[in-house]
Amino acid sequence: MASSSKRAALGALTLAGLVLAGIGLWFTSHLGLSGSASFSASPKSGRLVVLDPSVLGRVDSPVSITARTTDGSEVWLGRAAPSDAAALVGKAATTSVTGVSVSDWSLTTSQTGAGTAPALAQADLWRQQANGKGNATLTVEQDDAPETVVVATASGKPADLAELTVEWQRQAWSLEALGVLLLGLLVAAAGALGLWRLRPTAAEAGQPGQDHGQHSAPDQGQEPRPVHTSSPTTVPEEDRS
Repeated sequence: MASSSKRAALGALTLAGLVLAGIGLWFTSHLGLSGSASFSASPKSGRLVVLDPSVLGRVDSPVSITARTTDGSEVWLGRAAPSDAAALVGKAATTSVTGVSVSDWSLTTSQTGAGTAPALAQADLWRQQANGKGNATLTVEQDDAPETVVVATASGKPADLAELTVEWQRQAWSLEALGVLLLGLLVAAAGALGLWRLRPTAAEAGQPGQDHGQHSAPDQGQEPRPVHTSSPTTVPEEDRS
């Protein structure tokens, strides 16, 4: 009974180690050796894209926002204080990036508003701007957090985006993922080794059968002993008289 309990505990330990190693491997494959966490989305066309401070300030590290258009058309990004960006965008149709999902490394979004926005690039409230044809990237250093980033065209019209990517990079994440992977492998190996040591030996597995065979069958290689019988004593003829 105690041996069965040990096997169950070691089996659970091995399984836990494999799960832990799987999680570490999954994060390592996405983060890479550089510790780069990248999340993306394909926003609906016809809307401005607004990245909330809750997303940009999620980690106290620089964050890069890259916008790529479908047909190589113009795209513009602007960084400003949240209140200034909200006042300028107003009630225009927007797609707000509100969070990230680690399960599929995607950006979570929601749609609000209707209508159009004024010319964005001409406003003097922007702390930083970036534009280009086909794609453009803007990096937020977190020095002036909280901040909002707006993605559109310089004229205020929505950009026809194929993909929007938000990326953080921190070397410690890669090291932590590798640590989880190695820890899981060690735990799984310890559990598997314990199970291997508890396996029944060949002598233990064959003992009952050997004992039974010794009592059920004679040794075929041993010759039977001769049976000696006593014969009656013969009386000589002269003694009978």
